[in-house]
Amino acid sequence: MIVIQTLLIVLLILMLYKVLSNLHTYRMKAWMKIFGALFTLIAIGVVLFPNSSNRVAKWVGVGRGADLLLYLLTIAFIFTVLHIYIKGKQEERRLVILTRKVAILEAELKQKRSTR
Repeated sequence: MIVIQTLLIVLLILMLYKVLSNLHTYRMKAWMKIFGALFTLIAIGVVLFPNSSNRVAKWVGVGRGADLLLYLLTIAFIFTVLHIYIKGKQEERRLVILTRKVAILEAELKQKRSTR
């Protein structure tokens, strides 16, 4: 086994361990943890058997395994950006609702104080 393969496998396992064992990831959805574990296993497989990515690429109609990985990373990047954008919009809506409620409560409080 080449040194870089060992290093990559150790880093992938550490990354998976960090995600699955971190006490602060309890908010992470189960499907995300499952996807992370599956990704780690596939990544370890590709590191151990580099030609497998070429075979899969040929099977799906892409020239090289590196190109296939680039395409998949591009899709993952777009998905991540969209996911973050949608979450940001949801948080923005929640903040607007909260701000409106606080403004209404403050106005009601001022009105009660002025009528005393």
